[in-house]
Amino acid sequence: MTMCNLNISLEDISNTISICTPFILLIWFYYSQKQSLSKIYYNQIDGIYAGYTIPTTPEEGRFTKAGMIFNVRDTDDNGYFKGELEYVEIRHWTNNHQIYSERIIEAQYMFLGNVRFELSLDKTRHPFKQGENRVYTGILSIVDRLDFQFEEFKIEDYSSAEYKITHFREMQVMKFELIKKHRPEFALLPNSFTLYKSIGFDFEPYTSVKSDLFPNLS
Repeated sequence: MTMCNLNISLEDISNTISICTPFILLIWFYYSQKQSLSKIYYNQIDGIYAGYTIPTTPEEGRFTKAGMIFNVRDTDDNGYFKGELEYVEIRHWTNNHQIYSERIIEAQYMFLGNVRFELSLDKTRHPFKQGENRVYTGILSIVDRLDFQFEEFKIEDYSSAEYKITHFREMQVMKFELIKKHRPEFALLPNSFTLYKSIGFDFEPYTSVKSDLFPNLS
């Protein structure tokens, strides 16, 4: 009787293993594919992004132009990256047929960010149709500095604001929307802005913004 019970137990274990093995292999395949494809995606994030934005200090009767250059570096295998951004607002007006310009805002910030990768169906996607783009989201933290004291570092102590990131992969466009200001006095950046990755063309958002608002930038 004891041997019969033992045989049944071994048979049950064998059957259980046979049933579970395909699911285990499927899970392993999913995570290995996700890890491999996420590395390809994260390698595409680094670069220079730029674009014109809505001014934070508009003034009636005067034309204000605003723009940003956003430099992403060191994206790791988990989608974390860091970099720096420069933001400028220039106001133009005329008086006695003379054109005058004044730099209203010139701000420079460091940032830390993270974008989450999700698997999607492999199919042909039109790079200039927003609805066909693979879309990924994440969080951007605007920080005052990165030369922090290692032993006492808390990102909350250095963060000025948080933005939601929406990355349109094929278009190479990042859209940012303000989530929270950690400091009430932080008001030098727009609540939302959209930036386009530079691909080295003579006519693209980066070259236009650079020549228009950052003439001294090398």
